Amino acid sequence: MKPSDILKKVIAWRCVSILVTVLVLFLATGDVKSATGITVFLHAVLICCHYVFEKLWALRIKNETR
Repeated sequence: MKPSDILKKVIAWRCVSILVTVLVLFLATGDVKSATGITVFLHAVLICCHYVFEKLWALRIKNETR
């Protein structure tokens, strides 16, 4: 799989996960504004956490290959 294909897949999955989160939160709260706000906040946190996870994972792999 080409790097551009992986990026497309990651972006597609992020869009699906955002839509699912908004839908679930809307069904739970009944309020589109709240559901959207929580979703934006949650996914911003998750993106940051994912970045840190990837950096730590790469560091772990780098240390194992020494």
